Amino acid sequence: MSPAPVRRTVSAVRRRIPRRWRIALRRAAAGARPFQTPSVRELCELPAGTPLLVHAGGVTGDRALAGVIRALARLPEFHLALVRDEAERAATQDLIREAGNARRRIHEVPRPRTVTAAFLAPADVAVFGFDPDAGLDLLDTFLAAGLRVVAADSRVVREHLARHGGGDLFAPGSLPSFTRAVERARQRGDEPPAPEEPPVAPIEAGTPGPWRALGAGPIRLGLGTANYAGQLSALAVALTAARADVGVELVMAKPPATYRYPADRYLNYPGEHRLDVQVEQARRVLGWYTHLIVDAFRPVLGRGNGDDISADLPALRRARIKVALLAHGSEIRHPGAHLERHAESAFRDADEDLRERLTTVAERNRRTAEESGLPFFVTTPDLLDDVPFATWAPLIVDVDDWACDRPVLERARPVVLHAPSKRWTKGTDRLLPRLQELDERRIIELRLVEGLPHHEMRRLVQDCDIVVDQLVMGSYGTFSCEGMAAGKVVVAYLSESAHRAACIQPPIANATPTTLVKTIESLLDDRAGATALAAEGPRYVREHHDGRRTAQVFDSFLR
Repeated sequence: MSPAPVRRTVSAVRRRIPRRWRIALRRAAAGARPFQTPSVRELCELPAGTPLLVHAGGVTGDRALAGVIRALARLPEFHLALVRDEAERAATQDLIREAGNARRRIHEVPRPRTVTAAFLAPADVAVFGFDPDAGLDLLDTFLAAGLRVVAADSRVVREHLARHGGGDLFAPGSLPSFTRAVERARQRGDEPPAPEEPPVAPIEAGTPGPWRALGAGPIRLGLGTANYAGQLSALAVALTAARADVGVELVMAKPPATYRYPADRYLNYPGEHRLDVQVEQARRVLGWYTHLIVDAFRPVLGRGNGDDISADLPALRRARIKVALLAHGSEIRHPGAHLERHAESAFRDADEDLRERLTTVAERNRRTAEESGLPFFVTTPDLLDDVPFATWAPLIVDVDDWACDRPVLERARPVVLHAPSKRWTKGTDRLLPRLQELDERRIIELRLVEGLPHHEMRRLVQDCDIVVDQLVMGSYGTFSCEGMAAGKVVVAYLSESAHRAACIQPPIANATPTTLVKTIESLLDDRAGATALAAEGPRYVREHHDGRRTAQVFDSFLR
């Protein structure tokens, strides 16, 4: 037989051997563990020196992916790994067929159960496209893998990359823009590495607050891992003050720069993706807790099972841990339903990508809450419109910390304070022109502040007459509670049905951006009535938001 037919026969036989077997055989020949989970580069069967792009988001949902594939003709040295679900096989093959001569450099890679940093790390450049379902957790996995990232430009992605490690942005659909972004990323990869900062430990001992430590009572309660606005820290104090049988461990997973609130343990993000962190979390949670309050549907065993709590629940059940769910806002508030309920909904100011992403998150988390049947608590009454089967567990503020004896509305030109954390969630861009008009007419003195630390914000609240909080969401939040605790007139938009369901009537002047001017003018026309409304604030906050009522709500869960 001549050499050419022999070569063709060997090639045909080789193609019939499953790819994973071929990888295992090569590993065994090299003395490595043959059946260790292969990396994306190994599944593409590419040598180490071949430049490899990896796309691990949804294939069918990524509106930028068709342009990425067309751009491969301009990047002749690069191969592209498309990590796809089984349901995306046909769509992936259609895309590859449209790639022309570049299709030989595109590799279909079946999606593993969990896309980990170790799986992605042998690639060279990660492509983060324009898929609203992908989520920023995938972006963090790319960064944890040490990959250079090229991402479709959007405000959310741009801000996230600026905070967590940088990357190169491209305009979705623009072939030259994508090509330049990949070339820039590659050039940076060829540069000698800069001196690294000392590594941050993935698990750090925290600075516990004044709550009873885990193990000091028969109920060993875990809290974690979001701790938005320090609410878990406040809950830990309230529960241990109310019950002598509870000890707490609070675990907070955040980037190190945001360790602002007390916690027993900090997990630096994206350190949650590391295997040693996952093992340590599983050992502590499954081996020690009797009860667990899951904050914002975040995973508690690291990110090995995924990016939300649903995949952790089977292990928690097997360990016989009593679990409750706690939500605060966007993780369960459905944008579409909110737009239908509220004529001046905050989601009218959110960009389309953000609305789509929050819709996906809210629908996923509602399914988890319904299918699990776990006790479910929400911290603001408006969320009862979205999940009427939940229980209101009022958010907690330090009433004494905000208390103030300065009288209100005695100045001829009262001071009105507006302090948005995120402008779109407060309706700032809609209400601000109306407040500025009142300021220019010298009816009020407007103070707009953003990004101030806690102690400076407290001073400004105590010095003002009227606090204008959100006018587009439907409920009052932490800032309104702080204003009421300080004895100020608080203006916010309240959903009447949700607050009736919670059996409360907060001493708040109800307004939307459209009615704001009329509301403030009415308050100033009846200063005696407005002062009486403000005087009700400290009593109301102490009754509902000093932690005692919240602890009572959790009593049945902790029995």
